Formats: sequence, C-alpha cells, structure tokens
Amino acid sequence: MARLEIERIPVLQDNYVWLAREAAAALVAAVDPSVAEPVLAAAERRGWRITHILNTHHHPDHTGGNLEIKRATGCTIVGPSHDRERIPGIDVAVSDGDSYDFGKQRGQVFFV
Repeated sequence: MARLEIERIPVLQDNYVWLAREAAAALVAAVDPSVAEPVLAAAERRGWRITHILNTHHHPDHTGGNLEIKRATGCTIVGPSHDRERIPGIDVAVSDGDSYDFGKQRGQVFFV
C-alpha cells in the first residue's frame, strides 16, 4: 500500500502548512498554504515538486500562498465548491460527499 510522507512547516506565528508526498505517483500537495516562501523552500530541500494545493476553506491564513506557489510550480489547486469564488486560483472544486484521488490515496470530502 502506498503511504504519504508528511512534513509540517511552521508559518506565521501560530499556524502550520503540511506537505504530503505520494511517492508512487510523484505527487506532492501543500495543504492550506498561508504563505509561499517557506513551503517552496521546504519542498526544494526535500527535492519534492509541489503538484497540488489542497485548501480546506477560503481564509487567507489557508490560501495566502496559493497564487505564488501556483506561479512557481504550475500546480493544481483543489478546494471546496462552496468557497470557489473566494479561493485564489482554484482549479478543481469538490463538494461534501465527493472523493478525491491523490495518486493511490483517496480522500473523502466532508463539510464541517
């Protein structure tokens, strides 16, 4: 079974961005990137290329790095359909009950 490698990146004063790598498919997601520079630097240190951004919601401390990371990597931005208009650069909108495949990993989308 494929596993995700996870790296936690401290950002701002009280937040984290997560990098998740699915090696079998050579995919790397930045989860809720509030800022770009430390996320891009962490990926570069590991030799990972960010292919996706996964946003859980529209708040700037979860989406502030979207456009800069997308410009640098050409990644696909995935986020909730109900926040489509408020998530910078969104490419794929998902809804409650959907699933999203990330390589061999499948995530279930649920709204809370």
